[in-house]
Amino acid sequence: MPVEKEPGGWIELSRKDVAELFDCVPSQITYVINTRFALRNGYVVQSRRGGGGFIRICSLFTAPEGALRGQFEEKAEEDARAALCVLARRGLFTKREFLILGTVLEVLERSLPRGEGDELLLEVVRTLAHKGFF
Repeated sequence: MPVEKEPGGWIELSRKDVAELFDCVPSQITYVINTRFALRNGYVVQSRRGGGGFIRICSLFTAPEGALRGQFEEKAEEDARAALCVLARRGLFTKREFLILGTVLEVLERSLPRGEGDELLLEVVRTLAHKGFF
């Protein structure tokens, strides 16, 4: 199964080849990749379905600048996960700190009414920034 490492730190897999290797359908591969290499774990995943379908995976911390621009920058002011991604991408905290804050966000999202967890974590990030953390 060919795995290609592209410039900029991306790994590209053929959905079809991986599905054949594990004797399953390509959509199962996509599901597993998207859950294991989720943004909350510090990865960016791109995929395309069809005959030439592929899955590309890259660490949030090594992805080329242009790869993330459209996904997060414009949402960072009101979306906590986007804000975390932008700050991590800019090198303002480590992967460990990103994972800790992402886990806190998940707990807040499960524990509080819709949207309040996002707002609370954004306030935490803003307070950390105001105090000079990053």
